[in-house]
Amino acid sequence: MINQILKHFIDFIYGTKKIERRFKAEHPNETVLASDACKGISPNQDKDVKGGSDWITAQRAVILLTDKRIVCGKWDIPLCSITDAHLIEYSSLFSSGQVLKIQTENGKFYQFGMQKNPEWINQSALPLSLEKGQSTNSVFRFLFWLIILGYLAYSFI
Repeated sequence: MINQILKHFIDFIYGTKKIERRFKAEHPNETVLASDACKGISPNQDKDVKGGSDWITAQRAVILLTDKRIVCGKWDIPLCSITDAHLIEYSSLFSSGQVLKIQTENGKFYQFGMQKNPEWINQSALPLSLEKGQSTNSVFRFLFWLIILGYLAYSFI
């Protein structure tokens, strides 16, 4: 339940539904299959998914999966150019998420981190291999969520 609340909150902050509606209006011949607020990186080489400094400076945007492409901020990736795609699910102390890791035929790599969303698993336009990632309980993440929950508790009291 906390995962759904967190996903709706983050989607609200990013304006995910508004961006999805605008995209649908501008591209009526495409079907949006999944949309999420996300952080995205494009490493120079294939890397394991893990936290690090890359994610601090990651592009924050709404990612849209359509029947033709993946659009996320400045990136527009045709599905026909994707040679390898993995959806890695992970859990932490306070939430669950997923990272979409893709490679294109021209040797580009992308990783998109987002809240857990079954739309990505239930779609059939992008063949994905599903994986379970390692738990991501770091001291920094624990302290971050402790501060957020403390603030929310203080706000409601």
